[in-house]
Amino acid sequence: MADAVKLDLIGGVTNGQYKKTEASQEATKSNTTTSTSKTKDAKSTEYNQDMFLQLLVAEMQYQDPLQPTDNSQYVAQLASFTQIEAIQNVQSGMENIEGNSLVGNYVTLNVNGKEISGLVDFVQKDDEKGLMVSVDGELYEKSKITSVVDGDYYMSKYVASLFEDVMKKLPSKEQITVKDGEIVETAIGYFNALSDYPRSQSFIKDFDKLYQSYIDSITQYSNLINAVQNADKGNEATSEGTEEVKEEPVKEVEA
Repeated sequence: MADAVKLDLIGGVTNGQYKKTEASQEATKSNTTTSTSKTKDAKSTEYNQDMFLQLLVAEMQYQDPLQPTDNSQYVAQLASFTQIEAIQNVQSGMENIEGNSLVGNYVTLNVNGKEISGLVDFVQKDDEKGLMVSVDGELYEKSKITSVVDGDYYMSKYVASLFEDVMKKLPSKEQITVKDGEIVETAIGYFNALSDYPRSQSFIKDFDKLYQSYIDSITQYSNLINAVQNADKGNEATSEGTEEVKEEPVKEVEA
């Protein structure tokens, strides 16, 4: 009975052609279903050792018994699989290296037609979506990245844009008043930030002209503040002198 089952699984040869029996086809289908199930559980479409061994066993199990496969062919298949596995390992390693290189850099992503920019905090691998990058606390697929910018380059350009924007709001030396203290302090802060990122000056159009305008406005504001402070001190001194005169006792005139 056992031999009959084996023959039923192996199949038969008709007119020199090997044909699978119905039982053999069901066994193949079962193996395929098992392989598919394991692949889904692993959430991966890559070839792996388990898949290769299942295919190899199935091939050996259902080969033509009258014309068995040469052993050298199995060796060649094993060598081919080893090469594929090695290539996949190299690709996985390169992907990890690429992911780690993104950490600390600024990236631009296109997510559903919306452009998102920010610093990459960390990367992690997802079984379904692949490599994921964290930007401003949100995870995005690496494939969504459209550009990667060096951190120093990004900050230099960002600081340059801030300085240009604040200079558009800073009054000229002819128009500036002591009431412009808030915008003056902001301009000074952004100007000082330029020294932290020397490359930022190269992103500012007509930097020398803009720098001179900045110096003129800041100098004029400083002069106005000094004038007000000196005037206040003069008023205080005058007020104190007047009070002293009022408090001086009147001398009696001798007859």
